[in-house]
Formats: sequence, C-alpha cells, structure tokens
Amino acid sequence: MMVQLHNTDAAWLLAAVTSIVSVHGESQSLHLCLSGGTTPRPVYEKLAQAEGFRALVASRAVHLWVGDEREAPEHSDLRNSDMIAEIFAAAGLDFKTVAFREVQAAPATVCGLFLHAWPTGPRERAAAFYEKELLAHAGEADAAGSPWFDLVVLGMGQDGHTAGLFTEEDIRRGIEGEGSAEHSNHAILLTDTPQEPKRRMTMAPRVLLSSRKILVLIRGLSKARLLMANVFDERADPIKYFLRDSCEIVAQI
Repeated sequence: MMVQLHNTDAAWLLAAVTSIVSVHGESQSLHLCLSGGTTPRPVYEKLAQAEGFRALVASRAVHLWVGDEREAPEHSDLRNSDMIAEIFAAAGLDFKTVAFREVQAAPATVCGLFLHAWPTGPRERAAAFYEKELLAHAGEADAAGSPWFDLVVLGMGQDGHTAGLFTEEDIRRGIEGEGSAEHSNHAILLTDTPQEPKRRMTMAPRVLLSSRKILVLIRGLSKARLLMANVFDERADPIKYFLRDSCEIVAQI
C-alpha cells in the first residue's frame, strides 16, 4: 500500500491526477471506475483538462464506469453519473454516454471516451441493467485473465463508508461465497442509508476489488485520521476492506 500526504490543494490534485493518468492496462481499452461525492469532483475537473488524459482518449478506448449511484431523477445534482458527465462535457471533451453492449462489438482499434451511466428510474430496474452491463464487460476481462478495471477510484465518508457500502453487513453480503445465495454472486447491491436519498445502488465489494489499482482520495485531517485508524486496525469501517496491497492513498491534510 502506498500513502501520499499533501498539505496543499494544488499538490493533492496533481498527485491524484498523475496517479490516474499513469494507469495503463494491457489492451487497447482502459476501464476506470469512478466514485461520486464532493471529494473527487475537483480531481475529475483537473483530469478532464490534463494533457496526459486527453492523449489517452485520443489513442485508446477509455471507459468510465460509476461505482455507485443514488435513486434520483435524471439531471439531479444528487446523481453521480450526471455529475461525471457534466464535468467532462464542461471540459469540451467529446464523449459518448452509451451502454457497454453498444460498443462491445466495435473494432478493437476504436478510440474515445465512453461513459457508462446508471439509468434513472426505480433502483431495482437500474441495478439489473447495470449488472448486465458489468457482466458483459466481465466476460471479456475474465476471458483475457484480466481484472475488471484498470483503476477504481474511491472516496470515504465521515463515517468510514465508501461507494454505496455503509455497513459491515453491506460488505459481508457483497463478498463472493459469503452471505445467502441470493446475494453472494451479485455484481450490484441495493443498500440504504439514513441520509437522503436513502435508496442506493453500488458495485459489490468483490467487483470494486477486481482492479489493477485502487486509488483512495481523502481530503481533510479528520478523514485522514479515520482512514489511518482503519489502516492500523483500530477501526473496521467499510473502507478497510479495500486497503490492500493494490491500494494507493492520496490525502490532503
């Protein structure tokens, strides 16, 4: 595990963007799984303007997946998919919001930026759609002996949650081989939180872990202390499950 601590916004942003741009997969396609929330937003804004990222988009197919979503109306400020789309559109990047299965049959030489957004509507239907999308991609990755993602970006809440995983039970039922048969093999979980909007959808822990690298973005001393408590086994919040050898922490304190 690598930990970077920065005491200025500029240094933190540069380190985070550099970490993302430095990721290289083993194929013509690059699959990045992005988190929502306020912490990563300025990172994505900087990333969208970065020459290194634009060079990747010009030379490869860069797929943006969204790790978790909220049940909210289309174009709501609460939707992670819409926030990510807004950022890359504002940067003037030419990208397509498409289903993965629509580009799956494209020539191997295709280049560009593709956002795989969660659909709106009832979360049960949205989750079923996104799970089919993920499994279509996973079939290709598994056949190639590759992880599902080249990079997963995670944030952390003040309570230690990450993505749409809020409790130990959320983690437990999302791990393959644990929990009931109803949940153990699901790529997507439905979770709930006391905060509005309460109804959430998230990639399962085993899916988020299927990545060459996990980048955890932290901002603020209180969050940094909470994260370190999980690193040193003083706490066991949902974020702790992802603090593996493949994890890189970039924190601003």
